Amino acid sequence: MAEKRDEARAEADRVLEAVRAALRLLEAIPDAAVRARAAGLVLREWPGERRLASEIRQQAVDVLHTQLGMDFPEIGEAIGTDRSRAWRIWKGMS
Repeated sequence: MAEKRDEARAEADRVLEAVRAALRLLEAIPDAAVRARAAGLVLREWPGERRLASEIRQQAVDVLHTQLGMDFPEIGEAIGTDRSRAWRIWKGMS
């Protein structure tokens, strides 16, 4: 199980590194006013992007449950949470 957590951490770190690299593109905007406005727009729209990560997690939990036949205590353990949270993720409530 620790190996799976380490793999998940490594994958999360890889994705976060790519996100940071994408955000660093803002620094390359030469006009300071345009750069500030662009950064503000990214900040304003960022909360909506959080939804994508939630949807990806929900789809993965759905695969574990419907395709692999795991029950929610097993899913909770596999993803590092408890069974009730695993169920709420699956239902799109969390």
